[in-house]
Amino acid sequence: MQNGSRRPARLLILLIVALATTSLGFRCQGLSLLGFIELHRAGIDKYLGQFTPATSEVQGEWTKHTFDTEDGDGPVCINGTEFTVFTRARDPEKVFFFLNGGGACWQNFYFCSQNATQSIPAGIGGIFAESFDTGSEVIDNPFADWSMVLVSYCDGSVHSGDNDVIDPVYGSAFGIDPPIRRHRGLRNLSAAMDLAKAEFPLARKLVVAGSSAGGVGATGFAPGLARFVFGNRTDLLVFNDAGPVSINPNDTAGIAARAADWQFGQVYPESCEACSDTGDPTEAIHWRFENDSAVRESFYSTDGDATNRFFLNVPTQAAYRQVLLDGHDPLHEAYPDRYKRFIRSGDDSHTAFGSPIYYLGEIDGVRLHEFAEDFVQRRPGPNWIDLVEDFIPLP
Repeated sequence: MQNGSRRPARLLILLIVALATTSLGFRCQGLSLLGFIELHRAGIDKYLGQFTPATSEVQGEWTKHTFDTEDGDGPVCINGTEFTVFTRARDPEKVFFFLNGGGACWQNFYFCSQNATQSIPAGIGGIFAESFDTGSEVIDNPFADWSMVLVSYCDGSVHSGDNDVIDPVYGSAFGIDPPIRRHRGLRNLSAAMDLAKAEFPLARKLVVAGSSAGGVGATGFAPGLARFVFGNRTDLLVFNDAGPVSINPNDTAGIAARAADWQFGQVYPESCEACSDTGDPTEAIHWRFENDSAVRESFYSTDGDATNRFFLNVPTQAAYRQVLLDGHDPLHEAYPDRYKRFIRSGDDSHTAFGSPIYYLGEIDGVRLHEFAEDFVQRRPGPNWIDLVEDFIPLP
């Protein structure tokens, strides 16, 4: 359901909110007033406040929220079908906002989820479980008591696109008529963030996370939207599970196609002079750290990730490791107390949050769930440290 809004009035309200949550808030930290203004001018918030779910259906402990397509103008999947978001209510002050993954699509490259999630898988594990039984011990999940928002991924543009593409090849391949790819990542993400605020208005701590394509989305526009919706009084943390936020500079065709089809470059803030839709995506994270004094971020990956090597057209483990380090070394070096990594070697697996790797993945005696648990503390614990495993060749 679409709600009308006037951008000038909204900007005035946002500026008042920004002032209240920075200068007059309990903590003079968070996204700066200039940061709010720049992101607004870039249009990151243009879909906020416009959409609410058409239906909400209880599915066990979860509730499925389905959005009306609004004859194509609402939140929709790449093929024009309905977009969904799931919520689970537990502690209302701690919210885990999770973006699903599922590939990516661009011209003549169609390897992405076409439809939204319709139900929570039975026995969902990893970070969504209560605990994990190894056979010799039961490991409690530090997020077991958190409220959760699970966002479907079906826009093909890693939760960041804002463009429709007429593509007869895609239409023929998937039986879509008219043959349009709807890359509505920003619109869908905005609807989900508004829903999160409506369901959990008392959130004091918000983790914006995602796996694979969702990890890219979590480190892309989601933190900025979170500041507009939840303000600076909410402790904001970002956890990227295997979303590379990197490019292979040799894959010029893929880089250009994604930039043209997804049109995410239009939402970069003006002062981020190094931000480019064909350049290093981590530059946007640098801008965020420079303009948001409170956000903290974590990044998980393996250096042999076969899935990401396929999408980035990187042939070898050594080459992919270098791609990761080229992008993420400067981030940790510039913000060592706010940006930390957990990069495992000798493994070509992809994500961790939905699998036993979340509990058992280990570097130098620190397990990933311990890293995550200490990360989300207001004063991070001793296991939230930068961990990049020495190179181990794939078997």
